[in-house]
Amino acid sequence: MKKRHLLALPCSLLFAFPVASRAQEVPAHEHAPGAHSMVKLGTVSFPNSGSRSAQTPFLRGLALLHSFEYEDAAEAFREAQRADAGFAVAYWGEALTYAKLLWGLDDPAAARSALARLAPTPAGRLARARTDREKAYGSAVEELYQDGDLATRIRGYVAALRTLTAAHPKDLESRALLAIALQMGGAGYTGAEAKGRRLEAIDLAKTIFAAQPDHPGGAHYLIHATDHPEFAAYGLAAARAYAEIAPDAEHALHMPSHIFVQIGAWDDVVASNERAWAASRASVKARRASNTDLSFHTLWWLQYGYLQQGRYAAAKAVVDSVDNLLAGIDWAKSDAIDARFAPTEFRFTYATETGDWSVFGSRAPEVVRAGSGGTSQRAQGFAFANAYNVAFAAGMMNDTAAAATLTGMFAGDGARRTIARAHIAALVARARGQGSPYLESLRAAAEADAQIVHFGPPNMVPAHELLGKALLEAKRLPDAISAFEKSLQLMPNRSASLLGLARAQRAVGDEASARKSYARLVANWRAADATMPAVKAALDESRRSGAQ
Repeated sequence: MKKRHLLALPCSLLFAFPVASRAQEVPAHEHAPGAHSMVKLGTVSFPNSGSRSAQTPFLRGLALLHSFEYEDAAEAFREAQRADAGFAVAYWGEALTYAKLLWGLDDPAAARSALARLAPTPAGRLARARTDREKAYGSAVEELYQDGDLATRIRGYVAALRTLTAAHPKDLESRALLAIALQMGGAGYTGAEAKGRRLEAIDLAKTIFAAQPDHPGGAHYLIHATDHPEFAAYGLAAARAYAEIAPDAEHALHMPSHIFVQIGAWDDVVASNERAWAASRASVKARRASNTDLSFHTLWWLQYGYLQQGRYAAAKAVVDSVDNLLAGIDWAKSDAIDARFAPTEFRFTYATETGDWSVFGSRAPEVVRAGSGGTSQRAQGFAFANAYNVAFAAGMMNDTAAAATLTGMFAGDGARRTIARAHIAALVARARGQGSPYLESLRAAAEADAQIVHFGPPNMVPAHELLGKALLEAKRLPDAISAFEKSLQLMPNRSASLLGLARAQRAVGDEASARKSYARLVANWRAADATMPAVKAALDESRRSGAQ
């Protein structure tokens, strides 16, 4: 799997005289056909001891690293190594490109192979550092690639970066690396420790963004750290800025939508991801790469934005596009995780938001196998979501036997597994006409769902929203209102939750509140497909309430 994202940086270099180099002035990759001559990636500063000829590729690599453009960053760092074979920081920079831990991907073997080209041992590599500061950076990276489990490696890396940052408090680069290291998946942070790490990351990223507003890491990592309902407001300024800081970075075009989803700004979600998806298509075409390299992550967020806008035809067209783009792919030869699971994922999202399960045809889909790349944390996450999608679709299409058969895949502890088991149990109970077990299972799912940090499009049906719909059908109106309000607290401004809330408020006789909820829905649906039956019915209801 290759993700296309770019970053930003400018640099003060340790020559006989200082040299300043800005990412806005970094030449475009020579291997990217059609790229314009100057790439805009933001500004960073990293004084270093490398030769003059190593500076441009080193800075390009650092910029790409900050925006998670890992493969191109590794290539740039290798170019810096060729220009200055003893430039130790360039090897440590390349090693960091193999720690894609916010994506659930980790390749320590590749990182250690890169480091071995500098020297065979950590001590030997640290001896190659030309300054104490560079040695401190090296010590941090060596902690990340020491022998041991992932949690130990990440915690050692964080501790070393804290030491580096304390010794060089004006160094924005060490602060940026620490801000994102605190958010790396696999460290085993839970409870108060997890929240403390998030708050520390927010504070670090905020100071970078304040000190240097066009630093890509400051904006990017602040968005990641605030991608949470409780903190999203603190990331809004960074979200508004990041795409303009690094407009030539695909990831910078997509990343603001992480905050826009948290606040329910659907027009901004769509605008961000339309831009990012166009950049992904252009990049894949320019590189003559496989369509499996496309950013299906970006496209999924775009589809979700369309659905919240009530643009169901556009969302359905996305499903068709996925099918066309992946037609003829030999999955036996591909380890493209995102692409492999995309056809089911996009259908499921469309069906859950519109209620149109015919998008699957006459029967529920089959479980997708992860293939050769199926051992990563990312692949395991996709496989779990796919099994849930298939089981839920089977239940909605009245194939409860198939749904129940898959329940074993959700065994074990954890809120998501609890939600999956409870949802499938609820669908089976509903099919059997067992009203009480149906509601009890939905309540169990909602209780577990309240323990989850919600971000991005949901790959599980929103539990409180589903409970609210069932309570509304059962005429349990005050409880339905509470469920929909909780859903909107966890996932602000979701159109389906607003519609459910408005209906429950109207049913209980609270016309004033219903009018306000319908008005919020109408605001989401300014460009909705008014001819679609489900959309038309909801808009008609809103007109009767006086919301339009």
